[in-house]
Amino acid sequence: MISQCLLKPTPEEIAGTHVLFLARHALDSSPERRAKFGYHVVYHAILLNALRSLGFRVTPASEHAVLFGPLDFDFLYAIHSHAIFDGHELLTPAIAAYRGVPCLGASAPTRAISEDKVLAKQVAVSAGLDVAGHQIINPGDVDRNGFRLAGSWILKPRGGIASDAVIKVDSEADWPGALTAISDPRHEGRDFIAEEFVPGLNLTVPVVEGFPPGSLAVFQETGRPGDNVLTNEGKRGLNNTYTSAPYEGPGAKEALKATADMAAQVSPFDYARFDFRYDPTTRRTVFIEVNIACNMAPASAVYRAAAMHGIKYEELVAHVLTYSFRRQRKGPKASPKPTSTPSKAHADRTPRAL
Repeated sequence: MISQCLLKPTPEEIAGTHVLFLARHALDSSPERRAKFGYHVVYHAILLNALRSLGFRVTPASEHAVLFGPLDFDFLYAIHSHAIFDGHELLTPAIAAYRGVPCLGASAPTRAISEDKVLAKQVAVSAGLDVAGHQIINPGDVDRNGFRLAGSWILKPRGGIASDAVIKVDSEADWPGALTAISDPRHEGRDFIAEEFVPGLNLTVPVVEGFPPGSLAVFQETGRPGDNVLTNEGKRGLNNTYTSAPYEGPGAKEALKATADMAAQVSPFDYARFDFRYDPTTRRTVFIEVNIACNMAPASAVYRAAAMHGIKYEELVAHVLTYSFRRQRKGPKASPKPTSTPSKAHADRTPRAL
């Protein structure tokens, strides 16, 4: 049973661990902010309360700038992945590794697979998974009037999150308008990926490390009517186009198998969600992306899959944090007398042994 695999922090770990909670909405969960940004505001508030309810000393922060100051913390619980710059998922784990602080999720090189949809597909292919045909598009290098691709395509930021800026291109005549849209200054010239549209179902497979492989249910995510495409507005709860539910129908076993193969390539990652499109007509299971340290709100597939086994929300948060912290904890080492004065960059952080 999964419940028998749940990890809990010891009283000593709780007393000796200062957690930095880094999330976009960690400092403001006001109704005004929720109206603007949607359910993620509520999620970050719930997660912060859960961490505190476990007894940890928790300091919330909402800007990456905190990582460049003194890190008087023992663990970085970082879910801030909404910044618009290349490498936004790599920044926190890279700095944490340099500063010697354990950090939620995978290492920086592996987080690149989570951020970069093109790189993720290459890793998936190496693991034997099927991926949709795709092409990198740089808005500044494309002739808006001359560029065309035949067929139906999904256009989205190469390093995007939460289905932001997703555009469906149904015909060659739609390309000029789509290319104009991705050239909007808000995208800051970032690369987009054009991905062949795969009809069918959206299947997502949550994985929590420390639980038996394949023990969490597959979920089907339903998007907007017609093409079943998932949108940012739907995921944020700003309209009623998004729903999700456990799924055991055609394609579920294939998605579980593909997830196991891909997870083996990117472990350790603490917890993640692996997304697929399944075409019932062709029985094709197509890997879309992997989301490491993804949404783990009470309404998420990750938690709802765990709840099906009787796991409470605070218990899941405790397990993920404890698993992550313990796998990164280093054993005690002898401390020889320094032969030189350490640089200020290294002197401001000494990892604590619990």
